[in-house]
Amino acid sequence: MQNPDKGGEKWDLGIRDLKIFRVISRGIKHVYLKEGEKVFETSMDPVEVLGLYAHKGEIMRRETRIDFENLLIKDFSHAEDRVTLPFDPPEVWGSGITYEMSRRRYSEEKVPKIMDKTIYEAVYEAQRPEVFFKATAPRCVGHGEPIRIRRDSVWTLPEAELAVVIDENGSIMGFSAADDVSARDIESENPLYLPQSKIFSGCFAMGPCIVTPDEIGDPYSLKVELKIKRGGQTVYQNSTSTSKMKRRLNEQIEYLLRDNPVPRGTVLSTGTGIVPGRDVSLQEHDIVEIQIEKIGVLVTPVIKSDVQYK
Repeated sequence: MQNPDKGGEKWDLGIRDLKIFRVISRGIKHVYLKEGEKVFETSMDPVEVLGLYAHKGEIMRRETRIDFENLLIKDFSHAEDRVTLPFDPPEVWGSGITYEMSRRRYSEEKVPKIMDKTIYEAVYEAQRPEVFFKATAPRCVGHGEPIRIRRDSVWTLPEAELAVVIDENGSIMGFSAADDVSARDIESENPLYLPQSKIFSGCFAMGPCIVTPDEIGDPYSLKVELKIKRGGQTVYQNSTSTSKMKRRLNEQIEYLLRDNPVPRGTVLSTGTGIVPGRDVSLQEHDIVEIQIEKIGVLVTPVIKSDVQYK
């Protein structure tokens, strides 16, 4: 694999349906653009590509012959070339209790209450949505890279979510599949423990690509699937649709940006409608698969945090 020639062709974007991948090869990260069956390599940053795409600008690129199916590793053995995190997000935020299903499922657990309602029911019915800080780039992983279980958690779950990449004005630049890994036992113990339940090494996965809005079309008609595999067997499988999203994307983004300027390329993970129970708490060596229609399948192995506490 070679870096693109910076003096190469310019691509006048009269195109649609762009997917952006990043591939790591011998420790060097390369950016690729996929339009239909054509693949291009570029020296530009993925967020820069998204910005130019949105404004029909010109992108430096060179056509190449890359087989992404082979780069989307499935056995997690050492691979010289593989797809990795699509870009390094400056900030990652999350929204919670945004789907119809999540309210019913969360309400079944023994969690703190406010005026005879669980904290989840109270948020579901409130005008203000739940918005929380989730991660920085070093805490994020991509396809084939391990998410983590906190060492002090016995009930950690994956949360399959549609992620949006936004600019500083809140405009959606792209979409991706995401996993808001959460230590549910810590979260449900006390609302003030939410940051500890959400923010830790390997707490957020995203990929395998970033997809432009015209590829997605209607973001409220996408099928979302979650699988947890253990020892070669599927121990959990469920699906939902973004049509069940109660809190619309514009509402979530509007609250995120209230008195809170964010940099271009910020990621917002928009909540889940699939919430497994305690019986399928993640274990080391599990494999999590999150598939979102028109985006692809994000696959991550699970490891236990190796941080030692005194």
